Amino acid sequence: MEKNKLDTAERADMEAVEARAGAEGGEDTEPEDLVLRFGKPYKFGGQEYTEVDLSGLEDVTAGVLENVGKIAAKKNPGMNPALQEMSLTFCTYLAQRVAKLPLEFFTGLPAKEAIKLKTLVTNFLYGGDGED
Repeated sequence: MEKNKLDTAERADMEAVEARAGAEGGEDTEPEDLVLRFGKPYKFGGQEYTEVDLSGLEDVTAGVLENVGKIAAKKNPGMNPALQEMSLTFCTYLAQRVAKLPLEFFTGLPAKEAIKLKTLVTNFLYGGDGED
């Protein structure tokens, strides 16, 4: 009888783990959301923004990354080139290109929103989709 209780508990644990794994990385998950949503509306240029669509990141080429990297390196000459795509400067310049908004839009973001932007861009660049 004690063994049946353990088997039932182990089975329940395994089912919970499988359910979590399916929810986190199953095949029917939606594509990555590349929309930066603001915690509160952001006013810029007489307009109020609640989000910015950065889905243009999907179309960025190596040439664009190289050009943005050159700009970021000029702005921060002491920056380690191996880590430049993780800098806020790089992320704001790249976001400006893909969102087709002025650079001042991104440099004027509140700190918390700027870090969300940096996180979204770097997660996209380093996240990968698991395909070979």
